[in-house]
Amino acid sequence: MIVYVDVLFVVNFFITYLLLLLTKLLVKENAKTARLMLGAFIGGAYSLVILLDELHFLITALGKILISAVIVLAVFGFKRALIFLRNLGVFYFSNMILLGVILAVWLIFRPDGIAIHNDVVYFDIPARTLLVSALAAYLIAVAAVKIYNRTIGKNEIYSLTVFKDGKEVHMYAFADTGNKLKEPFSDYPVIVVDSSKISFDAERIIPFHSVGGEGTLKAFKPDKVIISSGKKSVETDRVYIAASSVESKDFSAILNPEIINI
Repeated sequence: MIVYVDVLFVVNFFITYLLLLLTKLLVKENAKTARLMLGAFIGGAYSLVILLDELHFLITALGKILISAVIVLAVFGFKRALIFLRNLGVFYFSNMILLGVILAVWLIFRPDGIAIHNDVVYFDIPARTLLVSALAAYLIAVAAVKIYNRTIGKNEIYSLTVFKDGKEVHMYAFADTGNKLKEPFSDYPVIVVDSSKISFDAERIIPFHSVGGEGTLKAFKPDKVIISSGKKSVETDRVYIAASSVESKDFSAILNPEIINI
């Protein structure tokens, strides 16, 4: 079998990039394009190991885990061990999603060049076809994730109580899937509260990016918050409260839905 180094690298670079984009979507991290490109480059370079006999230990299970860890660190960095392990696990989950969609295509359409024998998948198709298939699989996976988020994590109104220095403030909060704000050092999710409802001394500055532009919000860490609805109640201190303008008659705060799943 003839192996073209440039084709092998480009195909794996592209597929790794798609996997990292999907991982980024699932973990809701704001990884920069340059970091994604670096991770994809490592993935592409790793594919060339098959051509080097002296580096074959890297295609063992342990070697693959090591390279995966390097890719995840290159793209998302290291904040805490649990966050790193979560990102690594989601990266593997993204691999399974992408492969699962490709296998589903095989089961439905049975295209030439893809075969399954003894639970092993073989690809004997042109690089262009593989790239198009991977891109299609990625788009289908992204659509499925977005539908899931909208169905399972529907926007709801919650009762929110913020506790700080012996005081407590009650209000209603909207769980908005568009709120992905996190405090950059702790990686804790952020609740945006109308500035007329709460006063505090700023402890942190939270950067944000939106359709209207970018900027910063002043924030503090509460002693705890209690979020409840008719379905469930969550009590946690692993959050930050940021002040902003919340223009609504129905609620005074906007939740990062991740808090509800802490």
